[in-house]
Amino acid sequence: MKISQNRRKIGYTYSSVSGSFPFRGEKSISFESTLERDLLMLLEYDPRVVDVIEQPVTIEYENANGRNVTYTPDFLVHYRTASSLDLNNSNRSRLIEVKPQRILKTKWQELKPKFKIGTSYAKQQGWRFCIYDEVRIRGQYLKNIRFINRYKNYQFDQAEGQRITSHLKLVGHTAIDHLLEFLYVKSDDKGIALAQVWSLVAKKVIACDMTLPLNLGAVVWLNLDEPYGVSVDD
Repeated sequence: MKISQNRRKIGYTYSSVSGSFPFRGEKSISFESTLERDLLMLLEYDPRVVDVIEQPVTIEYENANGRNVTYTPDFLVHYRTASSLDLNNSNRSRLIEVKPQRILKTKWQELKPKFKIGTSYAKQQGWRFCIYDEVRIRGQYLKNIRFINRYKNYQFDQAEGQRITSHLKLVGHTAIDHLLEFLYVKSDDKGIALAQVWSLVAKKVIACDMTLPLNLGAVVWLNLDEPYGVSVDD
């Protein structure tokens, strides 16, 4: 098995959309499909993720017919160092392949040897090899990220933001509708404050369970480095 470093070239791919994703304002990561782009949205929001590398390696190996072939996984994801409480090793680095379900179903026998070599290589490195499809990527978590991202760059009254966070510091976990009822009387004020709550969630000042629908009944709390929600793939 021969390993070489790879540099993805952005270009049009059949029945997909390619481009660059501005990851946390720190770097651009190339993607070759909307499914890859959506996965990058999940990884960007996940506080455990410290780095994402596109097409990190090309693995050369001999197939069953004795021919030299190559396999290049889509992403390598590094996570914050796992703690002693991480019994499932969920924070191990992941070598990731992104494929639509229809491709996995129709070309499984063709893809299986590549995934097997990817699994073997990842194991040698102490990583996990993972396959992501629509079911794993396009769930409630992604819907929520898309929703709150609308509020990410909104500018609100800082004093009102402090009022909201001070209340959460006092009461701990509370439903959004309870928070609004306690702090505001007028409907217009509640509407403005609700948008500010979503903005604070987007900026990770306020935390909530991102695997559940975001509505007035959603429970929020002040994000004091407390894990919030569940990772999309745990």
